[in-house]
Amino acid sequence: MNRIAKGIMLVFMALGGVAQALSVDIPTVLQGKKGGALASAVREHCRPERVLSQMYGEGGVWAAFRTTDADGDGHVVDRYSSERRLFNADGVSPTVGMLTDCIVNPSWWATDASAAEGVDFDLYNLIPCNSEVPGNKKMYPPGIVTNAAYDNGFWRSGIGSLSGVEVNFYEPADEYKGDFARAIMYVAVVYPCKLWSNLGENFFDDNSFPTLNGYSRELLLKWHRADPVSFLETRRNDAVEAIQGNRNPFVDYPDIVEHIWGDKADESFDIPDEPTPLKAVYSLKEARIHLISPYVPADAKWTVDGRSVGASFVETASLGVGVHELRFSSATKSGKLKIRIVE
Repeated sequence: MNRIAKGIMLVFMALGGVAQALSVDIPTVLQGKKGGALASAVREHCRPERVLSQMYGEGGVWAAFRTTDADGDGHVVDRYSSERRLFNADGVSPTVGMLTDCIVNPSWWATDASAAEGVDFDLYNLIPCNSEVPGNKKMYPPGIVTNAAYDNGFWRSGIGSLSGVEVNFYEPADEYKGDFARAIMYVAVVYPCKLWSNLGENFFDDNSFPTLNGYSRELLLKWHRADPVSFLETRRNDAVEAIQGNRNPFVDYPDIVEHIWGDKADESFDIPDEPTPLKAVYSLKEARIHLISPYVPADAKWTVDGRSVGASFVETASLGVGVHELRFSSATKSGKLKIRIVE
């Protein structure tokens, strides 16, 4: 029996041979989901296929930064400073005066280290930074700094308020607040933790949906809305995908944020012109049932209630209210499932 996403009440019955792994089309697995189901789809399908294993040298993080975090003139993109520095000539070591920043500090997973596997080398959580950052950012969560202990005119760290309690925060520059928000949202969904450590417990809930607590949800939504996805983020998504094999969906589809944590959390996420994968229950108000699924080969032939289907969909009204059996067959895989149509 094939493994299917949690919460989807479809059962595909293997009829011949061992099911082969299928490449997953990300828009397909996100389409039509909302809230916790949408977050679960991101968690299951948007993790890195591979991560780097070293900071320096060939195949290391700083070699990767030359494609993920370079401007058009060979300078390093530093989201913590307006100062421009060139990459080293060797291409594999950090630029003088620069280090590497983990946007979400790995120490936050100290009591549940297995949940953090890969996060310290996941390029969506790593960016180059000037050498002053680690000593001033420390393990602080992001927030609004009202009393700065450090301020270089671009970003700052210091005291802010969390539920009336003074807490140390770091605050990125306005032009990058959305970038940080979408990176943190990615980490929160892809690397959920059972028990957060250090200041992480003030920022994240446990690994049950929605992961972000009330404070962090409000903050990150505000930053996400105020600073939309930029060309720099999109270009970085392309470059990281080439290395890790995955993308940050909150950059590709910013509206997902609203459908998980925001004003549309009770609405299904819809990618225009993207057909909705098969699900367990349909309403007669839905015009079509698209015969697609990330778990079924794209070249599969379909029958519905024993009748062959020549198109990639069936009209919902043509089937009517009740339970219907769908069967598919391809050169590598075959199976069946049942759907229910209601008024």
